[in-house]
Formats: sequence, C-alpha cells, structure tokens
Amino acid sequence: MIWMTWRQFRIPALATGALLVVVLGGLALTWSEVTELASRTGYTGCQGDACRAAGEAFLQALQPGWASEFHIAAIAVLYLLPALVGIFWGAPLVARELESGTYRMVFSQSVSRGRWLLVKLAVGGGAAALGAGLLSLMLSRWAQPIDGATADRMNPLVFAARGIVPVGYAALAFLVGVTTGLLLRRTVAAMAVTLLVIVSLQIAAPFVVRPWLAQPSTTVTPLRVDGEYGLSLSPDSGEMRIQLEPDRRGDWVLSSTTITATGAEFRGPADMTQCGPLAPRDRETCPRWLEKQNLRQEVVYVPGSRFWILQWREFGVLFALTAALSLFSLWWIRRRLV
Repeated sequence: MIWMTWRQFRIPALATGALLVVVLGGLALTWSEVTELASRTGYTGCQGDACRAAGEAFLQALQPGWASEFHIAAIAVLYLLPALVGIFWGAPLVARELESGTYRMVFSQSVSRGRWLLVKLAVGGGAAALGAGLLSLMLSRWAQPIDGATADRMNPLVFAARGIVPVGYAALAFLVGVTTGLLLRRTVAAMAVTLLVIVSLQIAAPFVVRPWLAQPSTTVTPLRVDGEYGLSLSPDSGEMRIQLEPDRRGDWVLSSTTITATGAEFRGPADMTQCGPLAPRDRETCPRWLEKQNLRQEVVYVPGSRFWILQWREFGVLFALTAALSLFSLWWIRRRLV
C-alpha cells in the first residue's frame, strides 16, 4: 500500500521537493553572508542599548545583498507550500481514483477502504508536515539575527513562516485537498475549491483566529505628542483623529486609539485657530493644544514574549482541524461512499 501510494503522487511530491531543495540550498549558501554581516556590524554579541543601533546597521548592510531577497522568497515559499500541497498532493489523491472509477478495483481487494485511505493520509500528510517543518526550522535558524534586529517576529506576515505553525498549515492543506476530492469526486473542481479554502484560511487566520488565540493586553497611557504623529482633520466639521505609533518594539500591535478621559475615542472638534491649515503656527500650537485636552493613548497588543505560546495555540487549532478532517474522511469512505 505504501509503495502504491508513493507511485501515485511521486511526481507532484518530487516537484515540490525540488522547490524545497532549491530554497534550502539558497539559505545554506547565504548563511555565511548573514552571520558575517552580523559580526562585522557589531550586532553579534552586543548588549543593552547598543544592540538597537548595531541591529539597524546590520539591516542596512544586509539590504542590498542576496540574503535579503532570499529571505523574502523563503517566506513566500512557506506561504505557497500549503496551497501546492493541497492542490497537487491532496486534491487528486482520491478524486482521481473516484473520477476514473479505479477505486472499484481497489475496494474489491483484501485491503479495507479505511486502511486504503489511512495509508494515503499518513504518507501524504507526513511528507507535507516533514517538508514544511524542515523548511521552517532552517529559515527560523537562518533568520535568527534578522528577527532579533527587526524585532518583527510577531508580525502576522512573519509569524506564519516561523516555528511550528507552517507544519500545521501544510498538514491541514493536504487534508483539505483529500476531503474535498472525496466529496466532489472531480479532480479539477477539488483543486479549485481546495485553493479557495486554503487562501481564505491564510487570510482569515491573522485577522480573526490569531488575535482571539493571543488574548491581547491593553495599556492606557497619557498621550505624548512631542514626537512624530499623524493628524487627520476636517476643516468643515472640525473632526480630527490622531495617529500615533506606539513604541512597543517586538510586540504585535493590534490597535492604537486616542481616547478622552471618559474612554471614548477622541474625534475633536479641533480648535481651528490652534490646529489646521488656518493656524499660523500649527506645528507649535497644535501639540500644546492637544496636551491640554487630557487625552490618552489606548494600545491593544500581543507581547513578543508570547510568541511560542501563540505558536502552540495556533498549531493546536490546525492539528485539531486536521484530525477532524481525517476522521470525517475515514467515516465518509466507509459509510457514505458507494
């Protein structure tokens, strides 16, 4: 059974494996460049406040090289991998058998339906998880100096390309493809639906699922406008909003809102003689006027220290969905498939 399963999806598996080998080879070739630049700019082994300046110097030195481009490419591959696995591994694996009718010959043998599908799920899902895990491990180790310098590991675009979460997405994508093919019985239709489901999941996760899993913290501090800030102002109504980037390095900021003493969002009205295009010295008078309004900044964020907690929580959700689809597929092929 294992040999037959390998024969059936060896071509897409080898094609996807070749892509992973290229990416892993690129990471290996640029590894020395990253470590050398980190050492040359003083970022390696730095301590305290000196690390921030050294990290910025390291990122500037890294920018024009191949390593920076390959970093982006590796992240893109980790996002693309679940779709490839779901479309070319999962969707045709059972749908092709059902569409062509060859499943009748298989079911007439001594191997039961459940065992036949279980072997396919184990081989395909295991290979998908192994490939994604290997690439994620390599990228996480390779990008360790970059993650430290940028303090951007909690960024939604980076988070899903680190740690164990890519393993969960790859395994789930494979099961989505298999289940869709089992239900639709048409290879092309199953591939299209699988792509839609996986892309929708990858888009919804950072906006809906991950903030709910993260259990974010909230801080309220007095508004300080002595630095850079954004201001949107309506000259007709006097409505104004303040956009101030909170200084929460390494954290994932979900929202930053300027509120009044009552807790309501501040929207003005603005004193047009102090703020706006009609104020003669807007850059001087507007910050002073804002300070007198007794405003506060409410920041909802996920601390960077919760990176691995959030990784395991999201992986747990993905694993639960994968297990549920596996059980459903095994039940369907035994009870409902004719």
